[in-house]
Amino acid sequence: MKVYVKLFASLRSKYPHVNDLNPLELEIEKGTKMAQLIEKLGFTKEEVRLKYINGKKANYDTPINEENAVIALFPAIGGG
Repeated sequence: MKVYVKLFASLRSKYPHVNDLNPLELEIEKGTKMAQLIEKLGFTKEEVRLKYINGKKANYDTPINEENAVIALFPAIGGG
């Protein structure tokens, strides 16, 4: 099934063509867990802190079951 992945902040460095208007389009199996998707993209769990599926917060064990789901991935963001 097809999903769309939006990457934010430092995660875009691996996929510089991906932006808010041009998400990464991927084919995955229904039920793929968020951790599996993150690994498929070449990221580690430590690199990806916040994960959303269609605007709803997800965790590493959350399955992706919706065709055309929009996945948003954010790194840990520091500040001070």
